[in-house]
Amino acid sequence: MAAELLLRLDRKGGRLKEALEEGRAKLTDSRERGLLTELAYGTVRRQGTLDALIGGFSKRPVPKLNASIRVALRLGAYQLFFLDRIPNHAAVDHAVGWASKHAGARRAGFVNGVIRNLIRGIEGPAVGEPNARRDVPREDGTAVRMKKKHFADPVTNLAGNLAARYGMPQWIVERWLAAWGEDRCREILQSAMARPGVTLRARESLPALEATLRGRDVDFRVGPGPQAIRVRDGEAAVRVAVRSAQAAVQDATSQQVVPLLGLQPGDRVLDLCAAPGGKTLHIADTLGTGHVTACDVAPQKLRGLEELKPLLGSVEYEVVQLDPDGALPFEAGSFDAVLVDAPCTNSGVFGRRVEARWRLKPGDAAALAAIQGTLLDRAVAVVKPGGRIVYSTCSIDPEENEAVLAAFLERHPAFAGEVGFRAWPTAENDGGFAAVLRAP
Repeated sequence: MAAELLLRLDRKGGRLKEALEEGRAKLTDSRERGLLTELAYGTVRRQGTLDALIGGFSKRPVPKLNASIRVALRLGAYQLFFLDRIPNHAAVDHAVGWASKHAGARRAGFVNGVIRNLIRGIEGPAVGEPNARRDVPREDGTAVRMKKKHFADPVTNLAGNLAARYGMPQWIVERWLAAWGEDRCREILQSAMARPGVTLRARESLPALEATLRGRDVDFRVGPGPQAIRVRDGEAAVRVAVRSAQAAVQDATSQQVVPLLGLQPGDRVLDLCAAPGGKTLHIADTLGTGHVTACDVAPQKLRGLEELKPLLGSVEYEVVQLDPDGALPFEAGSFDAVLVDAPCTNSGVFGRRVEARWRLKPGDAAALAAIQGTLLDRAVAVVKPGGRIVYSTCSIDPEENEAVLAAFLERHPAFAGEVGFRAWPTAENDGGFAAVLRAP
């Protein structure tokens, strides 16, 4: 199933999350759902590292291989290097069998040869002094050491070395090195290869949510936000908490955005880029009473926003499809607060949206910054005098964050603006940015 999902992604693109949800729905065993998720997400997350390793034993560059063979090799290699409970022989057998079914016996023989050479090329766990040309870093801080050098010399090509070892496009690593230096770049790369956990936001009572999770023997800890609980396991209990309206799944960084709106009961609030609706729900929970208008441009996203209605209690709620261009279909000054949770490069959540790093192109941040500025300009017309606009992204790129804020204040000097927060991605929390803009 993992191979089929990865093949679809390789050939057609799209979002892995949606494809994975279809696959998980077919499995009744939580362990199998977990393994499917690990195989699919992990292989895409470490794709660059896997390609660098496979490329050392393949005469043809990995991008030029048959798509089925590429998927079989990546999936087999991922199990060898990053999963400890799957025997090497099982990883080989499944990769070869799948390749034979999808690409024929001759190509399956090629897969068999490459993966067995990979196994022979492993020296073992890395011990002693780190070796940047031979060590394959893992999420837990350990590394697998190869017998030969597989990665670029970090002295002459640091970006190439880090990109291959941590699984990130080289142009992104070059950008991060230039912006923040080697230490910060390494920290971000480490976070991007980590498996993100689940954080809940207590919708009403934090103690009641704690009691529910404790009663189901869930391993969790409270924090880092005032309504946040970090869950270490307990998939079934999380579903119960969400379905009973005790909690919403929402990263701790994301939970910092809505409080910046300074909402009061009875306020009228516009969520301009609302899908999939996590912050919309947070707005409604914060208001208690009032009016929320949730907007987006894509019809398929609107359906998800409509499904929030039963969860919003006494808050008045409407969903509006927007034209991508032109003025907003609302009266001037009709909202006390506007949230612009803008589309972005997702560079603060590469660990969670694993395929985003491979989808990006060097000019995307600048193009998105232009869209982000336009969205803010549209929001200006509908916020009340003295009201607030909160601008947020899940990006860590200054071009999409501080630069957008500065450009807005140049265009609208009567507004007061300040950074609400900047969060760097970690193994536990997403990266992101938010700014508060106060209307005159």
